[in-house]
Amino acid sequence: MGILDKLSGKKKNDGGQDNGWLLPEDSRDYVAGLFEKMEEPVDLRLYLRADGNQQYADFCRKFCRDLARLGEKVRLEEIDLDSEAGKESGIAESPTLLLSREPYKLAYTGTPAGEEARVIVDAIAAMSQGRDDLSDTSRHVLDELRDERRVRVFVSPTCPYCPGQVANALAAHMAKPELVSVQVVEIAENQELARRFNVGSVPHTTINEQLDLLGMEQQERFVAEMVFLMTAEELAEKYGGHDHDHEHHHDHGPQVVDRDLVIVGGGPGGLAGAIYAVRAGLRTVVLERKNVGGQVAVTPVVENYPGFLSTPGSKLVEVLAQHARQYVDVLEGVEVGEIKVGRDIEVVTPGTVYRCRAVLLATGATWRFLGVPGEQKFYGRGVSHCAACDAYLYQGRKALVVGGGNTALTDALHLKNLGADVTVVHRRDAFRAQDHLQRSIQREGVPVHWNTVVEEMLGDEELERVRLRNVVSGETWEEETAGLFLAIGEKPNNQLARQLGLKLLDDGSIETDRFGRTSIPRIYAAGDVTGGVRQIVTAIGDGSAAAMTVFEDLKRMESDQDATEATT
Repeated sequence: MGILDKLSGKKKNDGGQDNGWLLPEDSRDYVAGLFEKMEEPVDLRLYLRADGNQQYADFCRKFCRDLARLGEKVRLEEIDLDSEAGKESGIAESPTLLLSREPYKLAYTGTPAGEEARVIVDAIAAMSQGRDDLSDTSRHVLDELRDERRVRVFVSPTCPYCPGQVANALAAHMAKPELVSVQVVEIAENQELARRFNVGSVPHTTINEQLDLLGMEQQERFVAEMVFLMTAEELAEKYGGHDHDHEHHHDHGPQVVDRDLVIVGGGPGGLAGAIYAVRAGLRTVVLERKNVGGQVAVTPVVENYPGFLSTPGSKLVEVLAQHARQYVDVLEGVEVGEIKVGRDIEVVTPGTVYRCRAVLLATGATWRFLGVPGEQKFYGRGVSHCAACDAYLYQGRKALVVGGGNTALTDALHLKNLGADVTVVHRRDAFRAQDHLQRSIQREGVPVHWNTVVEEMLGDEELERVRLRNVVSGETWEEETAGLFLAIGEKPNNQLARQLGLKLLDDGSIETDRFGRTSIPRIYAAGDVTGGVRQIVTAIGDGSAAAMTVFEDLKRMESDQDATEATT
């Protein structure tokens, strides 16, 4: 089965045909419902070259024809790049899809498969409605833009963070189409272009070929960096950590929203907790600082979740998120800056304060670093934690995976499957991963450096080689590699817990009882941030149990208050 077959959900030898459709039925239903709300027509111009990669060209052609069939206001034109119209376009790469509705335009270079199909669909809907989806803060900053900004976002089909960064760029373009232009580049088909811009991890954003931004960002941060052509750290240093027009932002104070329960974190634990909380009658909101799903969203394959023999982590997250959104608002890209505990609890985010009766912390865990020289310098330029996001950059190239657990071996197999020359580096003489993953590594012939650690990462502008040491013999050597993926465990995201003064375990995890209660009443915790085995099923169980505990505790508090009032 080829890459495009996997990404489109087609099975080999089934003909890939459902009355000529490429998109599966559930996706067609979603897209058709979205396109019914279109207000103005949107033109799709698909630029192709006859001698280009026909597999990708055919996929694009079928995908675009599906969109045109699903929306009466979606107008498709296929253009040969060698024709007069193609030459006049100035477009060089095939395939390239240009979305336009004057004055809006979005260029997508590559094949919008997997996660990126959502980018195209959302962009069509936004253009049709002339909707920019900017926050008030972002709009205020963007109003200061006077010069042109050329934004190029490099993405991959399996990166769950990439659509969020493209959405940031599209929102800025929709608000200022005369000044902000956007091109999205899919790295699997455009590796030469990606290397020219030193792309070692996605999403990678370049602005005016002067400023490089790594990862998905909050919208306000992205807009400020784009306007001033400085990173957020440079802006903070220049303006002393304050917005240069801070008082203008907050003349009217933050918006206050009342809820019974605020869940901080949109991973499996937070989503499951939200479902149970709302079904118990609690007014609930989920605040996620990045994308829903947490680390599950970037797990290439999940094979131990009951009911799914094998599924991409992103697909499992999609199912969980769709279920949760039937009950509750799940807000992505919302950073919680502070939690204040008083008679009510206040959860403070940029522009909004959520006033609530209880908080459930489901903030998860993040990957650990080795802490060796060169690691930070080359992070995003050859060093990565996310094989699902970045593996496409290493097709036909050398890559190392550091670690010996399930994640490390899963990442190594994913890289191998995409055509990378991959080796595992493990500090011990045996893996701790599940037996079936160990057997797969042996079956695929993935080499392993046993009893070996990374001592330094070396290169000029990007990672070129690493210095390794055998901990038994003491031998050291340098090994050339284009990429190094870290899979060495996790640390809990406990910043809010520390700020609140919650009791923590020795490893920094939040200490809870078996019902999710923490050391401070009305503050609960669930999932990876509480430690333990850190599995999807345990996070879901934790979140569900904690939500029911919240319900029971709040009802008990109401009963106690009623009893007190009755006796006074």
